[in-house]
Amino acid sequence: MSRKPSHPGALIRNVILPETGITVSELARRCGVARNTMSKVVNERGDVTEDIAIRLSRVLGSTPRFWIGMQTNLNLWQLENTNKREYQKMERVTTH
Repeated sequence: MSRKPSHPGALIRNVILPETGITVSELARRCGVARNTMSKVVNERGDVTEDIAIRLSRVLGSTPRFWIGMQTNLNLWQLENTNKREYQKMERVTTH
């Protein structure tokens, strides 16, 4: 089993907010979303959606694909670990 990928909120909470000195409220304001929405992401209780990814990229100078990639890696890891037994039962299709 590989290491669990980091939630994008962990990067925001542990690196970006301390380095920039802004608060969750300020980040939410700059992104044009409710504080509650940003708080859920930052505290790993909400996913980074495509919309949030675009907003974060505009405000933080990254790309939407970076944020979506982090979220997708985490989602895939969680699914693969939650449904591991079911996925292991699946048979690959072979060509003739």
